[in-house]
Amino acid sequence: MYRVLVNDFSFLLHSDSHSAKINDISFGKDSDKFVAIDESGALKVWDLSDYKPLQTLYANKAVGGVCCFISKDDGTVMTGWRDGFLRCFDIAQHKAMIWEVANAHRGAITQVYADSNYILTGGEDGAVRVWSRAARKLLIQFNGKVGKF
Repeated sequence: MYRVLVNDFSFLLHSDSHSAKINDISFGKDSDKFVAIDESGALKVWDLSDYKPLQTLYANKAVGGVCCFISKDDGTVMTGWRDGFLRCFDIAQHKAMIWEVANAHRGAITQVYADSNYILTGGEDGAVRVWSRAARKLLIQFNGKVGKF
């Protein structure tokens, strides 16, 4: 919602929200900010002090966002998508996507976690993968198999 002055048609953002179903949220090291990702691919950084988004980023509007994780080390946001891509955004620098790993999983990435050295992803394909954060290369993979005891 915008506030528009009729004199000169200048405008100011009054309030904002996601326009699609929110799939995941993540808090970083600052307890007053969090990031939310929605089905339309919108990644919004929210400020809880005034309940307004600081920025909105998109990787691909056609591919819905599934999960997100704010790194406590450097404030980057790692995101998992329906197309199986792992994408990273630098919200501190207000940049769009800074890198991506194509086809990190067969199907959607359903979970992302990162620390200073590693990125862990889980996917619809039943695999959990551990990636080198610096090189963004696959280090090891675990496949879950359901069996009877």
